[in-house]
Amino acid sequence: MARLLEDWLQSYLEFTSAHEAPEKIHIWTAMAVLSASIRRQFYLDRVFYRLYPNLYVLIVAESARARKSIAMEIGLKLLKDAVPDVFVMRGRMTPEGLVKCMNRSKTVIGEGGRGTIYEDSHVFIYADELATLFGFDRQSASRMAMLLTEIYGSGDVYPHTTAGEGVWELHNLYPTVLAATDPRNLKVLPEEAIAGLLGRIVFIVAGDRRHSDAWLDGARKKETRELRTALVSDLQKISLLSGVIEPTEEARRVFSVWYDTINQKKIEDERIEPFLARCHDTALKIAMLISVSRSDKLKIEADHIAGGIAFVEKLLPESARVVHWTASTVFAQNRAHFLEVLRRHGGYCSRKVIMKALMLSTSDVDALVSTLIQEGTVEERLVGRDLMYRLAGEEP
Repeated sequence: MARLLEDWLQSYLEFTSAHEAPEKIHIWTAMAVLSASIRRQFYLDRVFYRLYPNLYVLIVAESARARKSIAMEIGLKLLKDAVPDVFVMRGRMTPEGLVKCMNRSKTVIGEGGRGTIYEDSHVFIYADELATLFGFDRQSASRMAMLLTEIYGSGDVYPHTTAGEGVWELHNLYPTVLAATDPRNLKVLPEEAIAGLLGRIVFIVAGDRRHSDAWLDGARKKETRELRTALVSDLQKISLLSGVIEPTEEARRVFSVWYDTINQKKIEDERIEPFLARCHDTALKIAMLISVSRSDKLKIEADHIAGGIAFVEKLLPESARVVHWTASTVFAQNRAHFLEVLRRHGGYCSRKVIMKALMLSTSDVDALVSTLIQEGTVEERLVGRDLMYRLAGEEP
């Protein structure tokens, strides 16, 4: 059945145009909803890995000023109506609880009525306040940050070690996140998230409402309902797409030119380095979403790539602002101390030496090491019975 709309994302903006929240909140809510609806059913072949269009979107705006919660709820309700079997988690959760909920299977009925078991770990994590996702317990927040970092790549299998139940294997991962917070509440992001998780998040910084409208007139209300019906219908069709999405030769050329440019970009603000290091994949993810927003062909055209690039380049300064707001002196000191100890030992030393020098708890050292490994600064290896660390790129 043919679609009702020419461009799902553009139509979503039209649908929400009378709402007071800034347009950027609505477009990124739409991106997150579109991303979640796909549930790992198509990907872009990057030769050495498969790139799925899952996104982690975090809207940062002062409470009550931007109407962000209502804007996000509009998208969530539309997603549930269009794709009722999308797995949504909201409210307070722990890393362990998230893993348990993702560890599930379903029976898929194929030809001849035969059922096959399909392991499915897709999840749409929705938090209209970031604190409900991370909480205020530092260790739990650190574990959640590391979990979200590790599953972001939507791997085929993710082994998760639990305290009392051994190893759980999650299969066919596809996590998406839509969350929001007041700038003052960014402190709930753990220090260990700075290099790992923050480089994977799309930060949307929004200000005041775009307009003030106490009432929606009757004619516009009817028009809005009709457009919503079409959005639900088309999102349902999009959710059924599957296979490999292919870029055209022109799309490849446009991306190659930009890729070379972005890799040569001089980083004046090191705070954006984690995001910049992954922004090429983010641009491709957005291009994939733009493509399926407009067509069922699973083809990435040059203008889709150009759109993804344009979105990413607007995100770079916003990423720098948010990372600045979340910067932690304690984390920076611990990181600097760790690297200083390594350098004093020629760039290579044991965990015992690190533990003695830093005088931190085991969990704090584990979180710090995970961050340094994620950012590519430190490498870890087991030598006999000793766990050893070295500065990346240096031989012991």
